[in-house]
Amino acid sequence: MPIDQKGTEPGLVNAPKEPKPVNLRCRNSGCDSMTAIEVTPPGTPGHRYQCTRCKNTWGINTGGSLDLP
Repeated sequence: MPIDQKGTEPGLVNAPKEPKPVNLRCRNSGCDSMTAIEVTPPGTPGHRYQCTRCKNTWGINTGGSLDLP
């Protein structure tokens, strides 16, 4: 079987990865969903999540300073 140098023949295909759902309550007051997916674009601080039901998106900042009294 010859090797396809151009890579146009069918074979092993890298399927796009489906985002893994996480157990996180939706921040939308009208939605009672308990699952979300992480949609953080590379190079942005914190984490962004999207509800799997209503598609509401919210952010959770991580790191930084904390002032305790």
